[in-house]
Amino acid sequence: MTPEERTLKIQDALDGMQKRLDEMHPNGSARSTAGWQERKSGQTRITLLKAAVECLSTVGYARTTTQLVAASAEISRGAMLHHYATKAELISSVIDYVMYRRMETYRNEILKLSDHERMDDGAGIEIYWRTIVTPEYQAYLELSIASRTDDELSKVFDKKARAFDAYWFDHLTLLFPEWDNRPKEVLALARDLCTSTLEGLYINRRIMSTKARRVAVRKLLFQIMEFLRTDDPNELSKPR
Repeated sequence: MTPEERTLKIQDALDGMQKRLDEMHPNGSARSTAGWQERKSGQTRITLLKAAVECLSTVGYARTTTQLVAASAEISRGAMLHHYATKAELISSVIDYVMYRRMETYRNEILKLSDHERMDDGAGIEIYWRTIVTPEYQAYLELSIASRTDDELSKVFDKKARAFDAYWFDHLTLLFPEWDNRPKEVLALARDLCTSTLEGLYINRRIMSTKARRVAVRKLLFQIMEFLRTDDPNELSKPR
């Protein structure tokens, strides 16, 4: 494949990725093609969703009510109910919003990297880490934990989380083409290891309170990822 052909292939894939993202667009923000009234309504919903994220990240799921979100957003109770009549409706949109925003931000930041930054400096891991240390991820974590004991929330959260997870796995080699020639199971292992390590690191950040410890873990993770990308995965099961 010539460089020109590869460029066209990547652009086609990016267009497809954007189309899929548009299909998963959160119920709360207006699209670029929307009219004035829809954009105005969309902006109000975004304000409410941001306020809900802030409430979830600071007071938790149980104490996040539509009244609290409306007050935090400085929007009237009536306007709140016009857009989200129940907490369930609001939370459903919040789940979409936090996942969509993290995915969109991560994708855009990864595409800015040079091959050297992505492959040799571990920049992809650091960008993922930055998407975790955000109010959006804290809200996501609160919803994930609450869904363990809330059956109604679990039905919504689990379905959406699995859909977004599958979406990302399907597009990993577009963002990280250096993994394109690796077996799918190795790519899945690397993705799961990266996600579990970084999200676990965030959960334990107050215990692992020094920055040096957290940085050391991320550096070690990058070294393991490099092994998975370049070496025989069967070596993992052999005694050392």
